[in-house]
Formats: sequence, structure tokens, C-alpha cells
Amino acid sequence: GLGSGPHTVAWAHRQGWTGDTGEDLAADAAAGDAIARRAVERSARVVGIAVTNVAMLLDIDLAVVGGGFARVSADYTELVERSAHAHAVNAYGRRVRVVPAAAGADAPLIGAAALHWRADLLR
Repeated sequence: GLGSGPHTVAWAHRQGWTGDTGEDLAADAAAGDAIARRAVERSARVVGIAVTNVAMLLDIDLAVVGGGFARVSADYTELVERSAHAHAVNAYGRRVRVVPAAAGADAPLIGAAALHWRADLLR
């Protein structure tokens, strides 16, 4: 997706950033590189828009953001939540809270394994 690590790194490259990985992008953003920071903020904006759309569609109050790129900056989930609130078209869309996954970078893998395990139980 547009907010993913690989897509964000590719976008940063098109802007002139010369690093190689999401980890490099995180380090450069933390060190004050303007392109890297804009890339992080762009990713958070896109994820925030997705969060607010899901929140308004499904009437959720909490969004959990996980995976390796979710740790790209210390304020990433705050940026996502700010974007979600800014793009909400009504008050209940602005009540969603965004928090980091307790499982950290492994959250998507754990979720996939749990889904697979549950599907096996239902057969």
C-alpha cells in the first residue's frame, strides 16, 4: 500500500533520498533529513486516511498499527492519529485512537498465524 515501508522508501528515492532501506529512512528522519522526514509524514498521512475511513465505515474506536515500518519514528502512531482526525468528515470519525501493536514488528505475522490456526479449527 501507499503507506508501506517499501512504497515510502521508493517515494523517498524519487525525491532524491539516497538511503537503501526503511531502517535507513528511520535513521535519516531521526537525524533531521528533510526528505526522510517528509516520507515518514507522508506514510502516516496515508495510513491515517485509511484508519479514518475504516473507523467511519465500521464505527471503531481503536486502531492498532503494527509491523516493522510502524516503528519508523517515535511519533508515527501520533502522526497517524492526527491524520485520521484531520481527514474525518464527522465527529465520530475523530474519536478513533491509534496505538502501536503490543506485538511490535511481529504483529502482522502473529495475526496471520492466528487467522490460519482459527481457520483450521473451523474446518
